[in-house]
Amino acid sequence: MHYTLQQALEKLSGLPLTKTTRRELVQYFHFGKTHYTTPQGLVLDVGELTLAVNCPWQLQQPGSDHIRHSDVFIRRREAGLPTPVWDWKVPGSSLRDQRLQELTNKAEALVVLGAESQQHCGFILHFANHCQLTVSPDPAQPVAEYWQLFSNTDDFTFAAGADSIM
Repeated sequence: MHYTLQQALEKLSGLPLTKTTRRELVQYFHFGKTHYTTPQGLVLDVGELTLAVNCPWQLQQPGSDHIRHSDVFIRRREAGLPTPVWDWKVPGSSLRDQRLQELTNKAEALVVLGAESQQHCGFILHFANHCQLTVSPDPAQPVAEYWQLFSNTDDFTFAAGADSIM
């Protein structure tokens, strides 16, 4: 089936944000829960659907600071003296990692209520707790893939890049 942007995003409706991970600048938002077994037999806890974002984004929380994609370049807050050597590329080392982990560890579920598309293949995800995830590709900095939504249970995949929606 060929999906439109809105149809693809609607697949997230009703699913909770259960986990976040990253590799360098790419942030992975996991929705729902499932397991994936690697060829080596390792069982990974992943989302039923995963949103991989490789462009500017921010997560707005009511009455709190926003979590921004650029927070990856800020060292995580630590008690006492900070670690003398810091590398933003190491997962878990940035303020972004720390704040996203705190958010997903909270008791209240971040369930997706709906989505609205924006210009330049961007969108806003609305959550039940009044949070919003805004993904805002920058056409002045084109990349092959701004973001991708894919399933870890079937062959669904939907991506948006500088050239088109795939």
